[in-house]
Amino acid sequence: MPAELVVSQPVGTVKDAEGAFLLDILIDQGRVAGLFPGGTAPDTAPRVALEGRHLWPAFIDMHTHLDCGHAIPRVRPDGTIHGGFSLTAVDWLRWTDDDLDLRMNFGMACAYAHGVAALRSHVDSETLAYSQHHWSALDRMRAKWAGKVDLQGVTICAMEAWVGDDARALADLAAERGGILGGVTDTLERGENGTYDALAHALDRLFALAKERGLDVDLHVDQTEDLSAFTIPEIARARLRSGFQGRVVLGHCVNLSLMPPEVIDSTLSLAREADLAFVSMPTPMMYLMDRKPGRTPRWRGVTAAKEIRASGLPLAIGGDNCRDAWFAYGDHDMLDTLKQAIRVFQADEPLTGSLAMASRTPADLIGRPDLGRIGVGLPAHMVIFAARSLNVVLSRDQADRIVLHHGRRVTDPLPLHHELEAALGLSETKP
Repeated sequence: MPAELVVSQPVGTVKDAEGAFLLDILIDQGRVAGLFPGGTAPDTAPRVALEGRHLWPAFIDMHTHLDCGHAIPRVRPDGTIHGGFSLTAVDWLRWTDDDLDLRMNFGMACAYAHGVAALRSHVDSETLAYSQHHWSALDRMRAKWAGKVDLQGVTICAMEAWVGDDARALADLAAERGGILGGVTDTLERGENGTYDALAHALDRLFALAKERGLDVDLHVDQTEDLSAFTIPEIARARLRSGFQGRVVLGHCVNLSLMPPEVIDSTLSLAREADLAFVSMPTPMMYLMDRKPGRTPRWRGVTAAKEIRASGLPLAIGGDNCRDAWFAYGDHDMLDTLKQAIRVFQADEPLTGSLAMASRTPADLIGRPDLGRIGVGLPAHMVIFAARSLNVVLSRDQADRIVLHHGRRVTDPLPLHHELEAALGLSETKP
């Protein structure tokens, strides 16, 4: 087991060169009942010899968009942010209850089979009526997958919504459905004086509404290479003004990596003062950012991951869009996302802290310290790989992984794409 994913190192164990150690794990009534140095567990229960395979806690995906997902092939992305908006606006007309249920359930089934224990999905919430439709779909998924995958929702809307007539009702809706509040901060342009007065007003209102209801905040931030659209400092200052005590997570923040070093340092210093956390979506951002016709991208398209981590701020990763108008690919597999993140961030040599980006760190940020780690008394939600070393886990696809939920093997197969297409009436769709 990787040491960073275990709550406490049992006495007598020694880390290998990759930062993992060999343990015996005792599972009783679906929970971890004991951890012992390899080969020393008391002979009180049936044994399964894993022969040195890697065993990790189940993954956490804290940034998804279930209601948008799996619209391929009826949607053909052009690989741009603006194309994603326009294509989704057309596809919205098809989003009936049945359509949402089929596509969202497909995403949940993929995540569960791949070993994801909890998901946070951004829920389209542009208008109150529209929000009710989507939050009801999330409720149905939460009920259907209860006991398998924990599901939390967060509003995604233009920040203008938080100063509109329905702001309080929208916040109440999210609270009633067990969700939290969010928005897209780069929808408001600077004023004539170069300040973000409109954004500051919307953030003040958002934090006040969240504070009244005891809700956390999770924002989409700076999804552009435009250095003039830089809102992290505004969010930090608004959080400090508000006295808000809940968690505040900033997603994307891609243009931070394009800023001069002194701006990165001052921004992260302010973020640390405001107790902000970050979540990066490496795979879709590499796909979308710095896309120019006929030119290979020059920029990785992700946030300043190393600088964020070096500053002591939490950094998680998420799967984000999956087979929709923004990102044409994906399978809700957080191991794949983690591999991408490690390579793109160059978050290795050493790997210390990197594995937690897909498990322990997001679990903490969504308020689930019982998930994303292995420890005595915690649920036995785990993934067993055939690989005997960390390098092999990260080198081979691990399609033969074994997923345990409450200590029992998950036998649900991955859902089939052609069956989803048939259910959506897309079987006759031609390229």
